[in-house]
Amino acid sequence: MVQESPSTKSVYDFFYVDTGKIKSFYAQLTGNGSISTLKQTNQGSDQQHKEATVAMPAVAGGKLGYTHVVQESDERVYDAIPTMPREMINRLDELGYIYKELSPEMLGNLVLYKGTLGVVDVSVVKELVEPAINFQVKELSKGSAAQKREAQTFKNQLKDIVGLMKAIPYAIEAQLIVSRSDNSGTNEHIWMTLSREEMVGSPHDLNFKHGEFLAGDWYVLGVLDATPNDTVEHAPPRTEVSTMVSTVVGMLRQLFGRSEQSYSMTPIAIFRVLKPRESQ
Repeated sequence: MVQESPSTKSVYDFFYVDTGKIKSFYAQLTGNGSISTLKQTNQGSDQQHKEATVAMPAVAGGKLGYTHVVQESDERVYDAIPTMPREMINRLDELGYIYKELSPEMLGNLVLYKGTLGVVDVSVVKELVEPAINFQVKELSKGSAAQKREAQTFKNQLKDIVGLMKAIPYAIEAQLIVSRSDNSGTNEHIWMTLSREEMVGSPHDLNFKHGEFLAGDWYVLGVLDATPNDTVEHAPPRTEVSTMVSTVVGMLRQLFGRSEQSYSMTPIAIFRVLKPRESQ
């Protein structure tokens, strides 16, 4: 599927910016490194010519002239960091480095997709798991004999469940729902994780404000790094410990990670496009 690019005449409202990667791309494009500040200096001059009549002998003439020059300088220093993301995106697009097709063939390429953005701060769940399970146990304990047995099972497993949830180093989970271009009415799913340090604004109130999905269309620029049903089948020699580690990793992915049917990408910039009011 191929999507349209945002117009270079639009203003980008960035939700997420990986500053380190953007500086790296910018430096490679310019060959001079990334720019941290811009200095603009304007200089001007005001020149005046004046004459005066003086009492002098006739043979010498009676006028005296001089020129007065006033130099003016105006210097302004700008923070160049906010200009790099948009400039980098536009330049990479002009050079043909950004692909808009969503297909397994795009694996490892820099891609730009538009869709519905979902963001969940899963770390909030870590602190809510124990009280939520305790509440569920109390409710089940009021019910039938089967519900009471279920409540006892929850209670017996509470310590292990809480320990597992709190031990996992959660990032912010994100997903982009992209409509297929074949008019089939189905969607493609792209799974991502976001770094808190690269979020523009506070991530803490996201789910209180939006729920799971943010309103409107969002663009995500990043590297496509996984495709659906791409499980690598191999059987390397394993010890008991490595087998256990492999089993745990697989379990963690099934519980908290990308599904087998989803794409995955490493996001570099997430933004929406602000368009100017149409001229009358």
